[in-house]
Amino acid sequence: MKTKMTHAMRMELANAVRDRYAAAANKDKRRILEEFIAATGYHEKSAIRVLNSHPKPKHRQIRQRLSLYDEAARGALIVLWETSDRVCGKRLKALLPILLPALERNGHLKLEEEIRHKVLSMSAATIDRLLQMPRRNMRTKKKPRVVPEPRRRIKMRTFADWNEPLPGSMEMDLVAHCGEVNRGSYVHSLVMTDIASGWTEAAPIVVREGTLVVETLDRIRTGLPFALRALDVDNGSEFVADSDVKPAAIPIKDRPPFRFEAGHHSNQKPASFRH
Repeated sequence: MKTKMTHAMRMELANAVRDRYAAAANKDKRRILEEFIAATGYHEKSAIRVLNSHPKPKHRQIRQRLSLYDEAARGALIVLWETSDRVCGKRLKALLPILLPALERNGHLKLEEEIRHKVLSMSAATIDRLLQMPRRNMRTKKKPRVVPEPRRRIKMRTFADWNEPLPGSMEMDLVAHCGEVNRGSYVHSLVMTDIASGWTEAAPIVVREGTLVVETLDRIRTGLPFALRALDVDNGSEFVADSDVKPAAIPIKDRPPFRFEAGHHSNQKPASFRH
């Protein structure tokens, strides 16, 4: 007998009928069997075999994905992470092509070529995933810092994203002259560094405040040997207004394009700029 029932529908019907078929008397079994054959189109012997069988529970198949990074690669990554002062995955990814050769050149680290290739080919997400356990073990319990929502929308960039800019693309940051103790009142220096040439300008600021940053920046711009094309700042309150994701300390008119990032060049000036 032809039937339009699918295999799944037949199995569902068999599961519903099976217990009643097993408990029935011989006369009733024959009636149940004939009804099952008429509904499913099975041959009699096939129908008897299906109703007398015990379906096996289905186990979900879990595909085991082989890890590309063994303990040797993970151990090398932890060493590099510790050397970089435990920066985040995105920063460490940008730093690895510079940091790893420097450590090898000075004899602080020696890796096999295969492990070296694995470390350098890791994505930022993979680095963060492999460092989850070391971070968890070294994390101390402290009150979480509340970051305003506008600041969370600021996309972080690193020094590796400049792509050979022309002179006039600068980074700006404040350097505190507080010595070893960050307490009380002290002077800051507004430091601007040109990425292409390394040209650096520094000017004192009595108070860390957005209006003074604007005035000091205007004075510095008039003395630059090139036009200010672009300016990178961090997300400090003197630079970024919490009410909107805009540079708070920069005049609206004649504004160059701005990017927000964790500073690199302006934070790596000689010690004479820091004390």
